[in-house]
Amino acid sequence: MKKTLLILLLIFVSSFVNSQFYKKHEDNQLKFYGIFDTRNSIVFEENLGYYGIKIGMGNKRVRFGFGYHILHKSIVRIWSEKNYFKPLFFGEQYYSYKPLSIYIDPILYQTQRWELLLPIHLGVGPLKAFEYDTLGNEKKILTKDFVPSITVSIKANYRVFKWIGVTAGFGDNFVFLDDSQFGKEFNTFFYSFGVKLFFDEFGKFAKEKEYRKKYLFKIDFIDD
Repeated sequence: MKKTLLILLLIFVSSFVNSQFYKKHEDNQLKFYGIFDTRNSIVFEENLGYYGIKIGMGNKRVRFGFGYHILHKSIVRIWSEKNYFKPLFFGEQYYSYKPLSIYIDPILYQTQRWELLLPIHLGVGPLKAFEYDTLGNEKKILTKDFVPSITVSIKANYRVFKWIGVTAGFGDNFVFLDDSQFGKEFNTFFYSFGVKLFFDEFGKFAKEKEYRKKYLFKIDFIDD
């Protein structure tokens, strides 16, 4: 119930703010958009590695297209038997989820350096879980080829240079998996931070020598 209310609230905020922003940019032309994501997310006080690529079209109001991401995490477990004189046992569990998705990113606020987005991803992909013991033996826990998911979040991007910046945000991830023991590893509220590369600027650098010389390492690029 809480997750449903969160999604409805985020969609409502996006619709309201974006409708106001739309009036200011009626003549926007769609252009190629692409980014590379690499960031850490915190889920249940544990690190979740998250990286991938998004390509599509966009303007100053909205972006949409396709994405491919890899989510992975490992958990080290320590336990002992009832006989306390025996040594402790160590084990490691590894989880990975690799969804191919369609996305839409309504832009709630944007300047030349800052932007606030409400990304919505609908994806499907393989989910795997393995377990490793102290001897390095691998035991397959779970393997599913087609696991659907939906991710809704609020994210802020800050450009350090025109082509690279930092990102931070929070949201909710829903992985539709029957087995709650493994579904909970990705099906939860999260917050994240990381680095972002803007592919559209790389295209300009490749085509325009003067543009590349001027902006490659220029921090003060506002209003140029």
